[in-house]
Amino acid sequence: MEKAQLDKFKKSLDYSISKKEKTEQVVKELCNKKIKNIFLVGCGGSLMVMYPAKYILERNSDIPLYVYNAGEFITTQPQMITEDSLVILSSFSGSTDEVVKAYNYANEIGASTLAFSSKNSPLGNNVDYLFELKYKNGVNQAQLIMLMQIMFAIIKVQNNFEKYNEALQSINSLPDLLVNLKNEVKHDAEQFAERYQEEDFFLVIASGPNWGEAYQFATCNLEEMQWIKAQPVHAGEFFHGTFEIVRKNSNLIIFNGEDNTRPLIQRTLDFTDKYCNNVTLIDPKDYEFPGISQELRGLFSPIIISTIKSVYFKKLAAQRNHPPDTRKYMGKIDY
Repeated sequence: MEKAQLDKFKKSLDYSISKKEKTEQVVKELCNKKIKNIFLVGCGGSLMVMYPAKYILERNSDIPLYVYNAGEFITTQPQMITEDSLVILSSFSGSTDEVVKAYNYANEIGASTLAFSSKNSPLGNNVDYLFELKYKNGVNQAQLIMLMQIMFAIIKVQNNFEKYNEALQSINSLPDLLVNLKNEVKHDAEQFAERYQEEDFFLVIASGPNWGEAYQFATCNLEEMQWIKAQPVHAGEFFHGTFEIVRKNSNLIIFNGEDNTRPLIQRTLDFTDKYCNNVTLIDPKDYEFPGISQELRGLFSPIIISTIKSVYFKKLAAQRNHPPDTRKYMGKIDY
């Protein structure tokens, strides 16, 4: 069964990589309209999976990018959005109420719209450009691949990104690398699940492009799918309140990265080494990825962490005998 799941996972990644030509064509059309700013809009995990795009653009482009919860987007109605904006929306089902309303608002303004979503859905049927989320297995990693291809293409056209080909070659290496990574971390994930199966509270810490991974793991994986209380904490904020609740028996999950914000995580680790015994560190630097450019590894940390944490979550859910699709309220009541 595990091999079958890994085969499906790789198929999902290969499918995303195959969208390279479509990506370049879409970006060419968008850039002909002169993109002045970009909005990432979604809810929960569907929003947080797009967070690395913010870091990619901030490090390599002068294009302003804004991250919005869809509900806040439609109630705030930011004045920065114009017909020269690109609004990127995310909803696996394509029917998330707030995201569909966000599309409607962006469309009324005349902004260009692009969505990661399912076909034949209120979102998928109406946006200017659809990148289909075709497979459920590996959906987060698949979406990240398509999003990275889009961001790299934009900064190539608008900011002369010299490492574009190098970045694409690195992306092309991901399917095999991430399949191998899932096998490599399986033992550590099983140990994590056995040790923490009875725990009821975690702090999940990250920074930079990996912040979305911490937020998603805490709120979507642990709270929504396992009913475990969890708090996502940005490493830059850790010493401005949260560290006061850390004790020897506190449970911390820390996502490190190979980006410029790594010193923020190191400061956190220096503290937790002294004051906490239950720290789970996930650090891409501990693994070899021969197909990924050394200079670009920091940009690829989110997809590496996303893959590792998916194995940890799967093992934890199995150990707790709590299927990930178990819900008390979501999809069960009106809210």
